[in-house]
Amino acid sequence: MFCGILRFLVTAAAVPVCAELMDGVRAVDMSNAVVLGLLLALIYTLLRPLLRLLLKVVNFCTLGLLYVAVDAWLVWTAAALLENSVQFQSFWWALAVAAVINAARMAIDALSGGARR
Repeated sequence: MFCGILRFLVTAAAVPVCAELMDGVRAVDMSNAVVLGLLLALIYTLLRPLLRLLLKVVNFCTLGLLYVAVDAWLVWTAAALLENSVQFQSFWWALAVAAVINAARMAIDALSGGARR
C-alpha cells in the first residue's frame, strides 16, 4: 500500500522536476505542471496497465519498444490535454520525461522489494 502511494507521489513530482531540469521541457505555469504530474500519476495507475495488457503480444514483436513509445505518448497527450502546463520541444523530450518517470518508479519498486525480504 505504501509503495503504491509512494509511486503515485514520485510520478506526480517527476513532471515539475523535469520541467525545471531539462532544456527541452518548459513549464508554462508551475501549478499546472503539478496538476499535470497528478494527472499522469492517475493515468499511470489506471490506464497504463490496461494499455500494456492490450499491447502485450505486439510488444513481444517489437522487443519492448512499443511500451516505451506508449509511455512517451501518454506524457505527450496528457500535456496536450492540459493547456498552459508543460510544453515539449519534440516527442523525444516527452520520451525523456517518460524515461525519468519510469526510472523513478522502478527505483521505488526496487527499494520496496528489498525492504520486504
